[in-house]
Amino acid sequence: MTFSVRLRALFRASLLGAGVAAVSGCGMVYKTTGDVLVSYGSKEMVPYLMSYSDTGMVCATGESLTPLLLSFESVGSHPDKLATLVYTTAAICTEERALEEELRYMRAMKEGRVAEAQDARARQKELAEVSARRMQEAYNRAVGQYGEADNGSCPRLRKDFDELVYMIGMVAGVQSLLADATADTAVGVPRDVAAKAERAMSCLDNEKWWGAPMGLRAALWNILPMLKPDNGDTWAELDRSTRLGFEAGVRLPSALATISAYSTGDTDRVRKAIRDFANNDQDLNPDYALIDAIAFQLVKGISDRMWTEATGKRTPFGGLGTFWDETPKQNNSFNIDDLL
Repeated sequence: MTFSVRLRALFRASLLGAGVAAVSGCGMVYKTTGDVLVSYGSKEMVPYLMSYSDTGMVCATGESLTPLLLSFESVGSHPDKLATLVYTTAAICTEERALEEELRYMRAMKEGRVAEAQDARARQKELAEVSARRMQEAYNRAVGQYGEADNGSCPRLRKDFDELVYMIGMVAGVQSLLADATADTAVGVPRDVAAKAERAMSCLDNEKWWGAPMGLRAALWNILPMLKPDNGDTWAELDRSTRLGFEAGVRLPSALATISAYSTGDTDRVRKAIRDFANNDQDLNPDYALIDAIAFQLVKGISDRMWTEATGKRTPFGGLGTFWDETPKQNNSFNIDDLL
């Protein structure tokens, strides 16, 4: 081999080595960036978002940040904990859009506009499918990170943050099942998710987490009676969890009780649950304002369905806890709405 040939071979090898080093260096930089992002998200972003009551802003954050956050998996970062949260917040967007289509469907049916009703129902199912996929991914990420509760054993949850993520992941699993049912099981969420979530909630301190763990368990007992233990009292547990939530300033258990009553067609309980929720809007916990805001959306969604079915319009602004067939409180002040 001549000197010039050897020189060219050495030059090509040098270029190849430099390229590999550059790529490896970029990979290390990207992984470091991903690790920093995950750490920042857990320590700073999540606590801030939890104190945020603007669910529209939070859902937009979830939709926009999820692809960026998850892209760092390809370079070795581990965003499973944050993924549970951002997928859940992203689902807030599609859940709200699906509700709007459901209300449009109800109005169209009430007014005999069949084509619009069909269109609204189709769009509702499309959005429910997206919600189911997002919620299922949130649940799967939580299970992938912590494992399942089985045979009396519980996952090892080291910090309050881990417990919060685990709880939100289990709630998301149940919601994915409900959304999939609306979407005609297009996603195929496994039916045993509800039973697994019910077992998982027994691993969390009910009083520490505002009554939400037992609230979810008891709500599931109403939907799936075979999950209820022999000595279980569904409504007693829901009432107790609701009181704990009111005392802690986080009304998620009240929302779960409202959903449970609505699912069983118990109108009296639904009305009382909605009134109680609306009347306990003082001294809310600022550290978990987002959880309470999501609970508000869930309860108002049920109220909007009831109002729309009865009157063709949603709950009046500021009127959560009131109903169309009740005598309104006397108010002698001038109301511009009287002119409309």
